[in-house]
Amino acid sequence: MLSPSMFIIGAVIFILYVAGLIYMINWGHNSQKRKMQNDPEIKNKK
Repeated sequence: MLSPSMFIIGAVIFILYVAGLIYMINWGHNSQKRKMQNDPEIKNKK
């Protein structure tokens, strides 16, 4: 049977996982954006 403490522990783990996932998606997006802005081949095409 599911006790309230197990639900709270599971919810905390899930929230930390989702927060980490969103952080890593944003970090990857921002690092790719910086690389695109600093790419000399793309700057020459414009």
